[in-house]
Amino acid sequence: MRKLTLRALAILPISNAIAADDVERPTIIYVQNTDEKSAITAQCDPPAADGMHCHFTQMTVAKPDETRAEERIAKGAADMLKAPASEFKDCDKFAAFAEAVETGEAPPDVADKKQFEDNWAKEAPQAKADTIKLMRAFASFCKTRDPASAEAVARAGDELEGSTCNISNWSFDKTFTQNYSTKRWQSTIQTGDSCGRIEYSEFSKPDDPKADFFWNYTTKSIVTNTNGKNIVGEACSSTDQTEHRYTWQTGKFYTNCRYVQLTP
Repeated sequence: MRKLTLRALAILPISNAIAADDVERPTIIYVQNTDEKSAITAQCDPPAADGMHCHFTQMTVAKPDETRAEERIAKGAADMLKAPASEFKDCDKFAAFAEAVETGEAPPDVADKKQFEDNWAKEAPQAKADTIKLMRAFASFCKTRDPASAEAVARAGDELEGSTCNISNWSFDKTFTQNYSTKRWQSTIQTGDSCGRIEYSEFSKPDDPKADFFWNYTTKSIVTNTNGKNIVGEACSSTDQTEHRYTWQTGKFYTNCRYVQLTP
């Protein structure tokens, strides 16, 4: 009888074997990577025959690297000085536009002047000041086309971009299988691209006794064809292969944003 029972258990579908509650698995996840200013929420379904399906939502706050501001400004100024004169043929119109905006009036070419003036009046004082500063710098460059005015435009533009945080939010699904030896849930996706890229992710238990019901999340790309090029012609070796670690210990992070840009 015992042998018959063991045989019966051996041929049970794997979904029945691993769906039991005694398998430690993630259910609802909230993890954060403060260095990358990114957070992930995930909800995992009970394991099935083909693995455990998890539904992710990732939120990221992106902001230009402040340490590279001077590098960006120098490049921006150089690019402006290289631009053909044909791109500055409407300088007179732009100067009139900038002057009108500074006084709070609608520029001459605006069709609905009242709507423009109403919208401009609602802008925050700092936002108005930033916009006027950039427009003044560009109007000056239009007249002189010299290095100093080009740098002024690039610097005003970078200050505006550097104080803007782009918040993106997207959803995706992944399927995980349990590694019984490490007690981790792992996902391996072969993308099939020219770089032979493999997307690897895992859920692992924290080494903290206080984190009984929490999980950490790690993800990274692995490039198997480092000598190849991707679809846009970049070397596969330049692909980000760093390990991105998201921990159950969440909190606030500093971003220093004056503006927020929501990105789908």
